Amino acid sequence: MIIDELGGLFAVFDGVGGSAAAEIASQTAAHSTRQAWKRILTRERNRRKIYTFLEDCSKRDLCEILEKLILEADEQVRTSGAQRAGTDDLATTVALAAFCGQPGSHDYMMVYAHVGDSRIYLLRGDERIKRLTHDDGLLTKLVENQIVNEYHAFRIDQAMRADQLSEVEYSYFRLRGGITQALGGPIPPTIHTDKISIRPGDRILLCTDGIHDNLTDEEIEDILRTSPRPSAARVLVESARQRSHEDRSQTIRSKPDDMSAIVMTCRF
Repeated sequence: MIIDELGGLFAVFDGVGGSAAAEIASQTAAHSTRQAWKRILTRERNRRKIYTFLEDCSKRDLCEILEKLILEADEQVRTSGAQRAGTDDLATTVALAAFCGQPGSHDYMMVYAHVGDSRIYLLRGDERIKRLTHDDGLLTKLVENQIVNEYHAFRIDQAMRADQLSEVEYSYFRLRGGITQALGGPIPPTIHTDKISIRPGDRILLCTDGIHDNLTDEEIEDILRTSPRPSAARVLVESARQRSHEDRSQTIRSKPDDMSAIVMTCRF
């Protein structure tokens, strides 16, 4: 994970496969991203004499900057990461968010990017939780190929019991954890980037699939609404871990996995 409150960068990484190589992949990508971001802010610090987040979003294309950060991390996973692991069969997902100021406004801009199935959520006021990212996975492909629509894909993804799904839908559910791309693959990934204005009181969640595979979006929203600011990420991880140990006869969502979560409550 990356939690750089001063620098305004937050990220989660999830090595694919759960092996030692997967851990090396996520560590390599995190280190590369952290160092590249520090280089960017160091150049800014030389002008402003202080290490802090970028003050003016309008002066640079942050989407392009994040894309370059991820491509550099991808290259590092395929080279130095593979050398450390002793294999080129390693990969990792990434979801990252960077914050910068908007002159003349009390709001901040959050620019975000992801590859794989690590997600970014936004909880704003009384609105329902919003998923800002779309997984690079089977359900997304089914929607793109018009095999299922977005409503049915969401219903499949959020199911708790097998009897809530048809036989075909359940087969899709069981395969929903597969991803179509990651960092470290044989070809450079397609990086998804976007940006959104962030308001005081907004809660942002970055999490790996160990969180959202075990918990439904509704459960995630309930935890974000009821948990105090310092403990929300811990409660999410503990709740997902508890669910992962439940018997499959109780819920089809239980899935042992690595679980990482970062929760930011914006107060400015």
